[in-house]
Amino acid sequence: MVDVLSVKEVKAAESEAVKNGLSEDILIENAAMALREAVCSLTEPRDKICVICGGGNNGADGLSLARMLHLAGRKTELVTVSKNFGDAAQARLNACRALGVPEIDCELFVPENYALIVDAMLGTGCNRKLEGVIYRTVQKLNESDVFVLSADIPTGLNADTGETESAVIANQTVTFSCVKIGQIIGEGRNYCGELVVADIGIRGSSGVKAVTSSDVVTKKRKPVSHKYDYGRVRVIAGSPEMIGASLLAHESAAAALKSGAGLATLCVPESLKAVYQSRVKEETLCFLPDSGGKIKFDATEIDKLFLKTGAILIGPGMGENSDLIKIIEYISKNFGGTLVIDADGLNALSENTDVLKGHKSEIILTPHMGEFRRLTKNVDSGGATNVVEEVKAFAARYGITVAAKSATTVISDGKSVYLNTTGTPALGKGGSGDVLGGMIAAFACRMTPLNAAVYGCYHFGKCAETAEKVYGQESLLASNIVIK
Repeated sequence: MVDVLSVKEVKAAESEAVKNGLSEDILIENAAMALREAVCSLTEPRDKICVICGGGNNGADGLSLARMLHLAGRKTELVTVSKNFGDAAQARLNACRALGVPEIDCELFVPENYALIVDAMLGTGCNRKLEGVIYRTVQKLNESDVFVLSADIPTGLNADTGETESAVIANQTVTFSCVKIGQIIGEGRNYCGELVVADIGIRGSSGVKAVTSSDVVTKKRKPVSHKYDYGRVRVIAGSPEMIGASLLAHESAAAALKSGAGLATLCVPESLKAVYQSRVKEETLCFLPDSGGKIKFDATEIDKLFLKTGAILIGPGMGENSDLIKIIEYISKNFGGTLVIDADGLNALSENTDVLKGHKSEIILTPHMGEFRRLTKNVDSGGATNVVEEVKAFAARYGITVAAKSATTVISDGKSVYLNTTGTPALGKGGSGDVLGGMIAAFACRMTPLNAAVYGCYHFGKCAETAEKVYGQESLLASNIVIK
């Protein structure tokens, strides 16, 4: 797992590094060396480079870089956007001037004159609206087609929330020693471009981790085993006014099987049996009593679903159903496996999240951010300042696991937090969540709810990335993800 730190945690780690002998000057020079390596790998010796620097330590990183590039014989020009320089930045500006590094007035700066521009104006401490010369410079950069490399974080991007009113849109960001939380939540990924972590000697840790491929390696099956060793998933889904969504619930069951479940049973309204009988292959069918195509609460029939079942997914294509919240509450308080709640199950739950209290089941919620906002509209966030803290607080309140889906999915059991960045914009289509729900339910038969959510989200995103190469970003469908 890769640590993802807040600004406060980064500052604490920097202070600890200084205590251990890595002075501020050493850290700045290490950062400049990392930037130099990146710049040289992205350019040819004949290319012209511009380094734009502010007056703080981010600017000091850039000024040291300008000095190094100039001494290496690279065509380097310097632009400064501040009149007030800290001691570290001032010393390095003096060195650049003493060595004759060419300087360009910021108002006369033309981005198109360069092959690459380094943004070293403002660092992780920036949490204000950009103004004046810095704002105008950022606008110039964003209106040009020149390759922009940001030092540590794009100028103007909030390193804690990933939000901004105006920020540099970088092609690549070289961030120092750790990922900052705002780089991968909120709008962060729209501004950072390719994110490269360069070790400059800072050692920090936090309760937030980014998921990597080495963290989600699945175990090989034993040669002597059978289907019940890998779990049975039940998918409760379906309603008459959402036939399309009801059929997509089939993808949940198929995804569960493709994710390793030994058995997957699609539990649908009895009156809709004809819709499913022609679709189901490896999955099995179970028909539940309904009224007008809406599944009814029937404790006796629901109890039958618990037999030899590791996980139950409820919600896809169920529409508005007054009995749905009763079914959710009954399962949560009587089923000993894992209950995964998605789609219309989340809509029902948003009317009364307190039914989650006193649950016997392990519970996983898989809301997209709009659904998460509906779930939490009347719930105290405990002073949370960003979505990561909000998800963690909500999960802790009810003793559940939450996977809040977005370009960066936030996964928490109320103690640990994991961020998943696999996937593609092509997933913004109906049915994608049904596939993810089935995958998480399958993993929940074999591991903890937290791990099931982490494994499910990571592999779901990777499958979509692979399928996108075949079907294209615009044409990719949820069923294509299952096929791949």
